[in-house]
Amino acid sequence: MSVRERITEEQIAKYTELVTPKKKLRKKGGKMSIIFFLCCFAFGILLGVGLGFLEEKGVSLSLPKPFSIKEGLEFVYGVLLIVGLFVMMVVHTAIHEAGHLVFGLWTGYEFLSYRVFSFTIVKKDGKLMYKKLKVPGTLGQCLMMPPEWKEDAPYPYVWYNLGGGILNIVTSLAVAPLFFLNNPLLGWIAGVFIFDGVIFGLTNLLPMTVGLPNDGKNCLLCKKDRMNQKAFYLQLKLNMMMSDGVTAKDLSDELLCVGQEFEINSLTCYIRLMEFLKHLQKKEDAEARACLAEIEKNGRKLPVAFLNTIELQRMYCMILDKAPIEEIAAYYAVLQPVLIQVKDISILLIKYVFYLCLTEEERETIEWLIRSKKGKLPKRLPTRKPVKAEKIFEEMEKAYAKYPVIGEAEIYMDLAKYCKERYEAE
Repeated sequence: MSVRERITEEQIAKYTELVTPKKKLRKKGGKMSIIFFLCCFAFGILLGVGLGFLEEKGVSLSLPKPFSIKEGLEFVYGVLLIVGLFVMMVVHTAIHEAGHLVFGLWTGYEFLSYRVFSFTIVKKDGKLMYKKLKVPGTLGQCLMMPPEWKEDAPYPYVWYNLGGGILNIVTSLAVAPLFFLNNPLLGWIAGVFIFDGVIFGLTNLLPMTVGLPNDGKNCLLCKKDRMNQKAFYLQLKLNMMMSDGVTAKDLSDELLCVGQEFEINSLTCYIRLMEFLKHLQKKEDAEARACLAEIEKNGRKLPVAFLNTIELQRMYCMILDKAPIEEIAAYYAVLQPVLIQVKDISILLIKYVFYLCLTEEERETIEWLIRSKKGKLPKRLPTRKPVKAEKIFEEMEKAYAKYPVIGEAEIYMDLAKYCKERYEAE
């Protein structure tokens, strides 16, 4: 009897019951992204209409043609505009992160790392070094060592959070006079720079969540509750500690606010996840699962990016606990894109456990289930290249060697080794 024939109707029904709300939740998150981009599109149309109106009144703000070109090759202007927008996006990403750095230093923070796309500069043992690091959902990041937390004193979170967007706006305003000079090429460059800068500034300063909460949203959360300010501080503090080699199992319960009750949001979620990882690393399985259950119970309104992180950890536990395969399939169905596309060491751990601890038959069962439609299995599965757990472990070792936050990487390597030992002992 084939794997397909062994799948029962009860398994298909259970899988469908579990996966349906998860898919609906992702569609809702996707709709928010679409709404955001439609708003940007509407802004572009209104900007165009406004410029047209001003031109009718004799005020020309049109983007100048940078140079003359032969008739019939006007499309080159469009190509250059797209290239220019991308180049200025890179420039404004660098400016944005520099803004966090400048305003952070001004308010008492100390430099740890500066990243634009995957290009990362890290401060290690008082020296600056280059690393290559990608963080899903972000173009760049500036991490700093925060001032010490004081229970009876206000915490400086505003300028550090808003500094990036402010510098985007300020540099755009500083360049604005170049747009009006009688130099078409310079005016063209200035116009593209200003456009990208304003978009960067507004989409980071105005509170919103598109995949991940932006700087303005973090600032708003910090203003709302003192605990959110502490959570923001702890994110930076723990990152600093782990950059020096500290791992989750070394963190005190007091530092992680264990036993304290607070709302689970995009700032405080990090603390609870670190508590969960602490239990995992110390092999306190019951405590880890209880902690994860609390996060799931109180974090249902989190952005999809955070839900993915939580559900990846749940799938990890389910695989180790040998949960029914149709239940694991419901998680895998919505998390598969993350597991395939993201090469972060934390994601590689989940992928490694998936291929290490599940049998070939169990993985095939999952493939059949995630391709079922309206309770019916497909007639055949597409041919896939075999994946070996050993190769994923090698990928983890390579990621570990390059990862700038050594303590965080150590957590996932410890868990991978634990899973390997557990699997070999069975």
